Amino acid sequence: MKIWNKYTSIVRQNILISSEENKDLKYWRDDMFANTIIYIIPLSTIALIPSLIWAFESEYYIMVFIDILSVSLAMFAGIKKGIKIKQRKLMFIGMVYTLSSFLIYFVGLNSTLYLLAACFLATFMYTFKNQYAPALFNIYISIFYICLFYLDLTPPHNINFKSSELFAVFSNLIFLSFLVCSLVPKLFNGLDESFKNNIQHTEKIENQNEVLKEITWIQSHVVRTPLSRLMAITNLLKENDNTDEEKTFLIDNIIVSSNELDEVIKEIVTKSESIRSTEN
Repeated sequence: MKIWNKYTSIVRQNILISSEENKDLKYWRDDMFANTIIYIIPLSTIALIPSLIWAFESEYYIMVFIDILSVSLAMFAGIKKGIKIKQRKLMFIGMVYTLSSFLIYFVGLNSTLYLLAACFLATFMYTFKNQYAPALFNIYISIFYICLFYLDLTPPHNINFKSSELFAVFSNLIFLSFLVCSLVPKLFNGLDESFKNNIQHTEKIENQNEVLKEITWIQSHVVRTPLSRLMAITNLLKENDNTDEEKTFLIDNIIVSSNELDEVIKEIVTKSESIRSTEN
């Protein structure tokens, strides 16, 4: 458990550089990427052994290289320090698409699910200038594979299906890829608006709390000074042996203290009104 905690801590520290900022949509997408890397590294190493055995038995030595490279890049993207998160994401997405393409070539059409997964991960993790870029990648890969198929450049075991089956599989892949690229950004736009509203609401509450703290401080300290003075002067006026000069002096001080108290009360009212205005 200690090793796992240390491992997850290293990955998250490398990817989530600034975790103290407001947890907006970008933060959560980065967080999802960090969690993907955290789990995919140990799981990919588990899958690597049987994949390497299959590739060696089939004499697909380039597949051996691609498998090892893919796991190495996943580790590099998660553990290597000093890499910008944008570069980490592009490295990971490129690795997934490359692995998926080679799997389709050597394994067959069943591996098109990897391309769909690559499209899904790319859309969730990274914001492309063209939101349909992951689906377009799948179109290019599909066209390239179809060309290889008709040129008889695919492995022999991959020609045991009809052309109609080939087009059916890839057309469904492209359809689902564009569906993912269409719906996921809409979901993120709604979440982004919700995150922004929550952040604004939190900031408003924090500002109100600061104003309330100021009001509390004014009431407990600033108001106390003229009020204490007024109470002391009132007690002095109760004495019957005050001269006319002393009474005049005390009354003048009552006026000064009253004006000070009035100004403080006005300040409290102004701050209270500012709180009410932010609530509307």
